[in-house]
Amino acid sequence: MVIWTRKAVLADAITDWQSRGLITASTAATLSADTQANVTRFAFRNILILLAVICLGFAAMTFVAANWEDMTRLTRVGLIFAAMWGFWCGSVLLNLRNHRWFAQVFTLGACAMFGAGIMLISQIYHIQGSPKDATWLWAIGTMIAAALTRSIPALCLTIALLLVWLFLSPSLYSRTHFVQLDFPLYMIACAGLAYWMRSRFAAHLITLTTYIWAGCTAISFANDQSLTLLAITFATAFIVLSAALFSDRKLALLGGFERAFILYTTGYLAVMIFAWHDLVRYEWRMADYPVIVTAFVVPALISVAICTALAVLASRKTHPNTYDLVVTPLFATLTFGTSLLASNLPVATESLMLIGSIWLIRMGWRLENRPIAVGGFVAFGNAMLVIYFETVGTLLGTSMFYLAAGVLLLAGVFVVPRMTRMKGARQ
Repeated sequence: MVIWTRKAVLADAITDWQSRGLITASTAATLSADTQANVTRFAFRNILILLAVICLGFAAMTFVAANWEDMTRLTRVGLIFAAMWGFWCGSVLLNLRNHRWFAQVFTLGACAMFGAGIMLISQIYHIQGSPKDATWLWAIGTMIAAALTRSIPALCLTIALLLVWLFLSPSLYSRTHFVQLDFPLYMIACAGLAYWMRSRFAAHLITLTTYIWAGCTAISFANDQSLTLLAITFATAFIVLSAALFSDRKLALLGGFERAFILYTTGYLAVMIFAWHDLVRYEWRMADYPVIVTAFVVPALISVAICTALAVLASRKTHPNTYDLVVTPLFATLTFGTSLLASNLPVATESLMLIGSIWLIRMGWRLENRPIAVGGFVAFGNAMLVIYFETVGTLLGTSMFYLAAGVLLLAGVFVVPRMTRMKGARQ
């Protein structure tokens, strides 16, 4: 089954309903016809046009580079500007003819030429500056072009350029290339454009890029023994997770993007829990660092309080995600407690990883969302590998940990439900 298309899922559901006698053959035919009629078709030639424009952009830059020594300065600049304005003219003409997608792709080509112009002109005239600054200028110019033309490809290029800008170092001797505290402002601007353009693909890129920035920045600060940002990102992630669970299947404030937000947020939490474990285990100065208490307590209390409030509200409103909304503040409390009190114990963080991965699998099952469940299985596998290499220090101790975890899981499957049924029968 082609699981990435909604059309395939609906077709399989209609076939299943008909085979079980839930709907008649005529109803199934009507539903199938409606499914076919309401599919938004995106022709493969549109993808080919996008790839062709990218190839043309690279062709122009490579041609100039190949004939660099044989061209005068004016010729070099003229070729770059001619290519850029050629793409812009093509975008305008295609837009006037209502070929929206092709116009957006040609805008992407113009933005690519704009970036090539920045780089090549700075080399021609030996303009002193950092590649990081040039990339920032390229990204801002592309963002403006995306906003003026509503070009989704140009917006995606903007996000990619901002991510490159984040990882570029200002100089050869700089260690703070991740630390761009204004980066969220650019992501907010891109998010506004993505919402305006109704682009889910751009929303995925923005969410992933934001979490990459948050994780890299928090770890960078932690390596300098500043744990406040790490605690804030932990706390914010739990609040975002609760908010996404609360909006899902009820409010739909994100237009159905809640499930993706849940997946990215839980993935971020998994990575950061492992990063914290790595910092404490290998950076010995972190284990007894006194500022850890003040750095974690206030964000932890705020996060747990907000998550608990959402859980209580969900319980009163009989929200379909009440179970996971209740577990979120409990797991947040466990995470912060482990970080504060037991991060250097042999089995504490590993147990937290296992518990979190099992909860994630359970969440994916309850939400009927395969990516979340798969993410849980991946997290479980990674936790098992971490335990194998690091838990107690000996193979015997590790085997005992595996044995205890297996017995507890079996007890959860067989013993707890039986005790619950017995208690209900007595009442």
